[in-house]
Amino acid sequence: MSDKPALPVRVSLEDVAKCAGVSTATVSRVLNGSASVRQSRREAVERACEELGYVINRAARTLASRRSMTIGAVVPTLATETFSRPLAAFQQQIHQSGYTLLLANSDFDPQTELQEVNKLVEYGIDALMLVGNSHHPRLRERINQLDIPCVQTFSVDRQHPSVGYDNEQAAGELTRHLLALGHQRFAVIVGTPPSNDRVFDRITGTREALAAAGIALAEVNLIDNAFTMNDARQAMFRLLDGPEPPTAVICGNDLLAFGALRGAGERYLRVPNDISITGFNDYEYAEHLEHPLTTMRVELDEIGRRAADYLLATLNDQPATRQTLLIPQLIVRSSTGSAPR
Repeated sequence: MSDKPALPVRVSLEDVAKCAGVSTATVSRVLNGSASVRQSRREAVERACEELGYVINRAARTLASRRSMTIGAVVPTLATETFSRPLAAFQQQIHQSGYTLLLANSDFDPQTELQEVNKLVEYGIDALMLVGNSHHPRLRERINQLDIPCVQTFSVDRQHPSVGYDNEQAAGELTRHLLALGHQRFAVIVGTPPSNDRVFDRITGTREALAAAGIALAEVNLIDNAFTMNDARQAMFRLLDGPEPPTAVICGNDLLAFGALRGAGERYLRVPNDISITGFNDYEYAEHLEHPLTTMRVELDEIGRRAADYLLATLNDQPATRQTLLIPQLIVRSSTGSAPR
């Protein structure tokens, strides 16, 4: 009797098909990420693969199909719901079609973003998701050279496939809400690194809405280097100690608004009696704060899903909507009220 261990039995495509009760063609379509397979059959194939221990030879499959079954995404940060929620929805959507997400963080730096995209390309990604329309000049050249499907998110650009919303319009609506409450002394707390075109557009929308009411945003009341909750808290102290203390503060996201609320509370200001504060995005906790937050609700999950839909359709040579414009919704809660007299 030999002491050598028995060699593992190699599971074939035919074995998987027999176990799942489908054809080998169906198994192949499921493994290749085709969207044309019914959900019940897809689940049967996935169960059979798991039961039999069938493992795809990814390298051989990539050579045969010229696809790696990976999709890359580069986002500015993972520290907030702004990007973590869309990514979760994006990953879930592409996973259902057999793709794996390869993720990178640019830290709002265009050079880092370009480097990360180049690394993802080295791994052979089949498609790419980006954020915004401000990038390193060579990035678009690289994508065009590779001829891989690419979609940008959070801003809509007629020149490129995109899923987003009108940041100027959203900021204008939020500002007009505060104007209707009688506020005339405004401040803005944001973080605006060079690649954040979304916040730049929102500042523009705020200024335009104020100008239409005959009000100018004082430069000293525009704080553009706040990225954390404590940054916003400190920014609130600076504003309240400044030459034009505001009665209304517009924040770049709900996290910054939370910091601003904390700062106002530490100065014994009543919200909204003494000061009104707004956020952006409508994070999950926004309505559960001590002062539920007035904010612009952005369907963050929908951004991820729609971006995934575009890339998957393009990869499968199916019709795809190049521009998807989502409409943010003003959510009025008790962090805003009439201007103090």
